[in-house]
Amino acid sequence: MWQKLKIYYYMHRWKKIIFDSTLALNILLLFLFIFDNRLYVPPWLQVAGRMHTLFLHFPIVMLALCIFWELFSGYNKSYVNVKSEIGDDLLLAAAFTSVITALMGLFLSREPGYTPDLLVWHKWGGIFISFLSLTWYMFRAKVRQARPALFVTSFGAMVMIIITGHLGGNITHGQDFIFEPVNPAKQAAPVLFEDAFVYANMVQPILEAKCISCHNAQKAKGELVMETKEFLMKGGKDGKLWDTTETDLGLLMQRIHLPLESRKHMPPQGKPQLTDDEIAILYHWIKSGASFTTKVDSLPQKDSLRLLAMPLFQTIETDDYTFEPPDEKKVQTLNNNYRVVKPLAIGSPALGVEFFSKEQFKSQHLKDLLDVKNQIVTLNLNKMPVKDEDLKTIGQFANLRKLNLSFTDITGATLQELSKLKELKILSLSGTNIKAANLQSLASLKKLSHLMVWDVTLSAAELNTLQQRLKTTAIETGFKGDTVLIKLNPPLIENEEQVITGTQPLQLKHYINGVTIRYTTDGTTPDSISSPIYKPGVMLDKKEVIKARAFKAGWIGSDVVEKIFYKAGVKPDSVNLLTQSDPQYKGDGSLTLHDGKLGSKNFRDGKWLATHGVPMEVLFYFKNPASVSSVNISSIVDVNSYLMPPHEIEVWGGNTYSSLRLLKRLRPSQPSKEAPLYITGYDVDFKKSSINVLKLIVKPVSKLPAWHRGKGDKGWFFTDEVFLN
Repeated sequence: MWQKLKIYYYMHRWKKIIFDSTLALNILLLFLFIFDNRLYVPPWLQVAGRMHTLFLHFPIVMLALCIFWELFSGYNKSYVNVKSEIGDDLLLAAAFTSVITALMGLFLSREPGYTPDLLVWHKWGGIFISFLSLTWYMFRAKVRQARPALFVTSFGAMVMIIITGHLGGNITHGQDFIFEPVNPAKQAAPVLFEDAFVYANMVQPILEAKCISCHNAQKAKGELVMETKEFLMKGGKDGKLWDTTETDLGLLMQRIHLPLESRKHMPPQGKPQLTDDEIAILYHWIKSGASFTTKVDSLPQKDSLRLLAMPLFQTIETDDYTFEPPDEKKVQTLNNNYRVVKPLAIGSPALGVEFFSKEQFKSQHLKDLLDVKNQIVTLNLNKMPVKDEDLKTIGQFANLRKLNLSFTDITGATLQELSKLKELKILSLSGTNIKAANLQSLASLKKLSHLMVWDVTLSAAELNTLQQRLKTTAIETGFKGDTVLIKLNPPLIENEEQVITGTQPLQLKHYINGVTIRYTTDGTTPDSISSPIYKPGVMLDKKEVIKARAFKAGWIGSDVVEKIFYKAGVKPDSVNLLTQSDPQYKGDGSLTLHDGKLGSKNFRDGKWLATHGVPMEVLFYFKNPASVSSVNISSIVDVNSYLMPPHEIEVWGGNTYSSLRLLKRLRPSQPSKEAPLYITGYDVDFKKSSINVLKLIVKPVSKLPAWHRGKGDKGWFFTDEVFLN
């Protein structure tokens, strides 16, 4: 009995201490809130403030348990002392944790980067919950005796928890964070490649997903807001986000490439990190000038941003269409020697139509297509004798996206018939007799993004007026410059096999008649005078670096085309990787190094082995002694992606593993600035040796140079094949 009384005494004493502390802390909370603008939070209290997001779960759970307990156990006749004590304990715990959480939140709110307008309601909610919990505990007996009071108190507490929590979520994650996935208004409409903008459809989604939760108008960490073009250009307290004159392109790319554990790395550790492709998009966007208006489709064919965009968007041909597929038998009957009707993609209901043979074309052939008018998405009538009256038929193809009427016989008199094509995106009227006045009717085509009017008589003033009417349409008039020299396209190296087992002829080709192809095998750039002229019969029988250019009088010489050919050489009986490759790039294990298969310029194609910051060590075994005098290592370098030449290569050889001796050490030259991706090889030549065991050690760059945007980070080494000769 005495023991029970002792336990009861200490429990009662602790409850009193907690209650008194809760009352005092609520008074302190009210005082600090009143004088919030003058509040200074020392560093040790900032630590407590940052625990707000961790500690806030306790009052939420405590209050939820209180509401459940009081509603289902508190107001009934069997509410005995045991149930009463449990209810009291829950209420006191809720009151105590609520005031602690509210104080932590008040300290956190004094840190820079939070908008006062949004914080004020969240702070009011936290204070209200704290005072409500304390008041409920103080008057718990009276509340339990009155059923309406119990329901009102419970309902009020639950509503305030939801509202305050929602406001806190908005501060941390942005507006409408909870319901954003199911809110139709927030779901971005699919954008086709032809309509995509670099910033709006490639860059901005990355910022929204990975940056704006911390850099928005409500929570501007570092005084940086990234929600609009103007705020991005302004930067934050540390300055502007990018500078194209800097080697590392400025602050944004610096922060992205800092080590993950660095305090200034962005996004912070624990937040979703940028992928390699997202980093590449930001890098190339900034490097190209950070334009907010450039369209993806206007970029050059080999532009890095264009290549990065291709997997992100569907084209007119590959779009997801919702209309019913056509009758296959009907489609088959529409195909003949002068008209092709076929699906644009496997499994797609969309049809593409092309006409051939100008002599065979008749207007009736267009009318025949009306049986599948809802499925026709592209229609090519280039150089067909299409008349103005035929546009009435074409106007019935309601889902038409791309229409080519170039060099047809239309005059524009009935061009308004095309205004029915509300889905039309690309229209070519090049080489027609259409007039500027006729083109005005196209203003009703709100989705028209490209209008081609090459070789159409339009004055500069007419073009200017037309562009004002077609505000969102890119009008292409072609290039006018008869006196400008044109650059030749590079020749083709048609050899498919790059690993030479015996001998094979070098195959170079160009499609323009009269072109001279010159080539080199020593790594130098071919010129138009001294470099050898290519003629069939040139044989490849060893490792060669073939570079070739095309030349023709009156033309600018082409760019260089390059391909490396390797001699297969000595085949090892087995290969053993002493260091495991990075899990992301492990190819086919050790087989990758001697399977005769070379990787592509896409180092993620599964044909490359890679190590990051650690040496790659490989053993090659021969059952019978092999005579070896060189090791050729095929590799890829992409400075922007941290793929660097190795710092050092060592080749060791001997009859047994224990008797290995150093045959050669090589230190490849390192780049001194950024450079485009390229495939290369490293040749380690040494005195011919008879060996049973060969050990290759390739050491990646341990620390990227100061000029690199990832300076201080570790370098990558990639290889897809090692040749022993």
